[in-house]
Amino acid sequence: MITIRCTKKLLDRIGAPSPLPAPTTAILGDWYARPVAVAHQRLVLLISERSRLPVVMPARDVKHLAVNFPDSLAAVLGGLGISAAVIQRELEAAREAVIAKTNSRSHLGTLNDFSYLLRGHMGNAPGLDLVDLALWLSNAPVAPLGMSSPDRVTRDLLTQRGG
Repeated sequence: MITIRCTKKLLDRIGAPSPLPAPTTAILGDWYARPVAVAHQRLVLLISERSRLPVVMPARDVKHLAVNFPDSLAAVLGGLGISAAVIQRELEAAREAVIAKTNSRSHLGTLNDFSYLLRGHMGNAPGLDLVDLALWLSNAPVAPLGMSSPDRVTRDLLTQRGG
């Protein structure tokens, strides 16, 4: 079970949030999400609670964000070289998701930072694959992670706790 914690702007498009989400069972924790517009593309940017790992998804089917998220997560984790068994365990938790309001200004700050990076990078190289964009973002140093990058923290978390 995970909770996808959405900004108000995203909740306006998805619908009412769950009032009391259950605790997460995923190693990467809950996920924080916000919409991002880059030129004519509408995207949803998500980050992991514990590692700040980014996932970038198209926003065209945003009402089914919770259902579509696991496939996008699997592609990003695969791009990081995470083993199939560890990916499968994380996906099992992600397949059961509820939508809730954001509850962390720090995570919102990271979402905002990543959205600026994403807009700048896509402006220089339009038409990039969304998984490649997420992997590119995952190399950025993040202050709340002690200036480590989400890709390193994700690998550490999943190898320590995931097997």
